[in-house]
Order: sequence, then C-alpha cells, then structure tokens
Amino acid sequence: MTRRQINLYSPRSRTPVSPRQTRSRPLLHRARLVIPITQPPIEDGAVVVADGRILDVGPFPLIRRQWPEASARDHDETALLPTLVNGHAHLDLSALAGQIHSKKGMAEWIRSLLAAREQLDEDDLQKARALARDSLRAFGTGIVGDITSSEIHPGGKFNEVVITQTFVEVFGLHCQSLEVAIDQLPPGTRKSLANNQENVSLAAHAPYTTSATLLRQVKEWGTARDKIVSIHAAESEEEILFLNSGRGPLRDLLEERGHEPDRWEVPGCGTITYLDRLGFLDSHTLCVHAVQLSEEELPILRRSGAGVCLCPRSNLFIGHGLPPVQQLLEAQIPCSIGTDSLASNTDLNLFEEMTVLMEECSIHPDAVLTMATLNGARNLGMASQYGSLEKGKRWLAIRVAATDSEGIVAAGRQGALEWVS
Repeated sequence: MTRRQINLYSPRSRTPVSPRQTRSRPLLHRARLVIPITQPPIEDGAVVVADGRILDVGPFPLIRRQWPEASARDHDETALLPTLVNGHAHLDLSALAGQIHSKKGMAEWIRSLLAAREQLDEDDLQKARALARDSLRAFGTGIVGDITSSEIHPGGKFNEVVITQTFVEVFGLHCQSLEVAIDQLPPGTRKSLANNQENVSLAAHAPYTTSATLLRQVKEWGTARDKIVSIHAAESEEEILFLNSGRGPLRDLLEERGHEPDRWEVPGCGTITYLDRLGFLDSHTLCVHAVQLSEEELPILRRSGAGVCLCPRSNLFIGHGLPPVQQLLEAQIPCSIGTDSLASNTDLNLFEEMTVLMEECSIHPDAVLTMATLNGARNLGMASQYGSLEKGKRWLAIRVAATDSEGIVAAGRQGALEWVS
C-alpha cells in the first residue's frame, strides 16, 4: 500500500468505537515499518499515542478503523522503533575521549585511565558529560545506565533529554562494611542513596577490587530495595588469572595502588562461579562484559536469571576479544548492549556496537535491535515502561530512514534518525 492509497486524516469506516479515557486527543503515527520488538515488524504499521502513553499498535488499516477520532501523522518510508537503551556507560569519563590509546590488557589500560583523569578538573568533566548526553540522544539513545562514583547528576525523569539509571560504584578489596564504602562517596550521592532515590542503585566495581563481604552487602542492599545492582564481570583474562591464582598484572596494579592482595582470600575459580557462591547472582543482577566465561558458567548465569550487558567495542579496544554472544543467546540469557566509556571507545553510538555484533559475531539484526531496546530496559529494571512499542508503555520512539532491520542499523550508524514526539 502506497501513501497515495491511504487517507490518514479520515477513517476507512465509521464503525462505532467505545470512548477512551484520555486527557488529550489521540495521535496516530503511521510508518512504512513499525518495529514493536515484542512482535514481528509491521509493514504499513501504526502506533496510537496520547498523554505520553501507547494506546494501540498494529497494521495501519486496522488501527485507522479502530481509532477514527485520532489525528494522524505520516512518517513516510521510515521505520518507527522504541528508543535505544545504553545499558552501561561511564559518562564521567567522557572528558578522556581520544586521550587513551588502545591497550593490550586491563591493568595497563587502568593505569593510563587513572593518570589521564588526574589531569582533569571538575569543569572539564561536567562539560564533557553534557556533550556525551547530547551525543547519546543524537544517535537514538534515550535511556542510559550510567556508572559513577562521583556526585550524582539529575536524571531518571520521563521528560528529560536522556533518562538516566545511575549505578553508584563502590570499591574496597579489604572493605568489610558497605556503610564504610558509602561514607567515601560525595555528600549528594550519599544523600540520594539514603533517600532511596528511585533511579539510583549500587554497583560493585569488580570482583578483583571488592571484598567478598562487600559484594554480599551490595547484593543485600539491592534485594532489600528491589533494585538492579551492577558489576563488571569476567571482562579480561587478567581478571580470571587473578581470581584463580591471586597472580598476574592486576595483582601488580593493586600493589601499586596501595592494596595488599595477600590479605585477600583467592577464590580459585572464574568470576561467574565466584559471584554465584556469594549469592550475588539473581534476576536483579547485571553482569557487564562477560567476555571470559567457561562452559560451566553459562548454565549458572541462566539459572540465576542475571542479565548481561555486552560492550564489544570497548572489549576490542582494551584487547579482551569478544564475548561468546551466540552461546549467551542460545542459553537464553538476556543480553543488552552498552558503549562503556569514551576512555575505551570512540563514540557512544549504540548502532556501532550492533554492527560489531552483526559482523563479528553473526548476530541477526532483529536480535541486536532487541538487545538494544527491550533487553536493555529489562536489565535496567525499566521494561514495564520502556523497551518496546506496546500498549500501556511510555511513548519514547525514534524514526530511522530505513525499511528493514538491517537497514535500520546501517542508517542509525550514520545518524539518519529523528525523535518522534
């Protein structure tokens, strides 16, 4: 059906419909392709919206008949899809863009990051952070899981440029108290945690920088508040070496930073096995990276219900290789996508991450779009409101100059998209 064959502004029939309780007149959005995510793409599709909520989704002819009172907007030969969800980003590191060269190993990269960050003042960090949020928006990302250990910035509201779910990161290889770890955070951040701010949760940095006691307490904190908690997990071979033996480049780095690895009890296993032993893994846990997984750990992840956030370009930048994406998907582990930071990536364009997964890991375009939308919302605890075009969810959508899933990713890489209000 071509645009000339339809009349967007009058119904095809005058079938009576029951009145809808809305404060404003419904608006019907028609496009060549509607990508609901939770069902197959709809050719010549439509979405009906009022008061920021989705009222209906389906084929345009049917939706037009069912909503004769709705005004209409034609998006021509484009695809409508929900906002992208960046499941893991360090916006506070945005001022380091272009300052750190690709490294061959985690410890070396961390050294470079810490040295570069010491040269920046707060004004530099804030300006770069604002530009990073604009960049997210420019490439179709409307929700971000932001990792920080500094002062919390406003975020989380529906009408903001980018909705932010903040994860406050805590450290302490020898720390035996979450209260002590939180006391080391800035005052505003401590206040947000104490007030149980809705869009703020905790993240344990990594199993090689966080004591077993602190890991347990972070999980207990999240469980008590029904919140997702995050952790960098199984990111590098160096991490697995350290957990298994207490040796390697990460041990050297920790000693340089004043820690005492000999006082830490070596678990003697991989990251996922270790976290499972501690009771850290469940459906409210987000494991970021998941590059170094053993075959035995995939079933552990699946049974736990934990989500995984993949950051493929960051992994390649630092020299970790790529995660076992096919195996994760075959195990039905909910995988989302993140960009990590501009200290380990060239930009915050989530479509570029999708391209790597498609080209290097042979993941289908429909699957990467699901990972970048619905799974992202699920892994941040926001799937009841975002992540798909479904009745009852928030209307937060983009249109892309493409008419199939592969074309959406290609056009998105170039920024050929617009926000739909």
